[in-house]
Amino acid sequence: MNRPIFNLIMAAILFCLVSPGCTHMKETFSDTETKSQTQPSSRYLAFNDILVPGFLTNINKETYITNGHGRLVLSGRVEGESLSQFFMTSMYSDGWIALNQYTFQGSIKLYFKKNERISSILISENPLGTRVEIWVVPQGKI
Repeated sequence: MNRPIFNLIMAAILFCLVSPGCTHMKETFSDTETKSQTQPSSRYLAFNDILVPGFLTNINKETYITNGHGRLVLSGRVEGESLSQFFMTSMYSDGWIALNQYTFQGSIKLYFKKNERISSILISENPLGTRVEIWVVPQGKI
């Protein structure tokens, strides 16, 4: 067999073997970019002055809200400490004043005050995900 033809055939075979790998790498990296760009944005759910991260979902059967007060229960896969920082920042931005924060047996409890209302946020991590309970009550009811 002629040497230039042999080299051409080997180059074509090598190209065919490497090409799918490059395509897979390109898909992997573009999926990562797409996932980070399509992250759900934060939103207000039951309370119009408490921002909730977009990656948390509402547990309707455990949520009870009436007259702007009550309990909102959420769940998702997120680290408790980063979620705590999110709430500390967003609550301050929405006019809430931080009263107290403590950690006990893997759970984080945050307390805030705004006008005549008190809010408590309980963040509990477990192997299946993170659970968040947001309570808002009138200050006179505590």
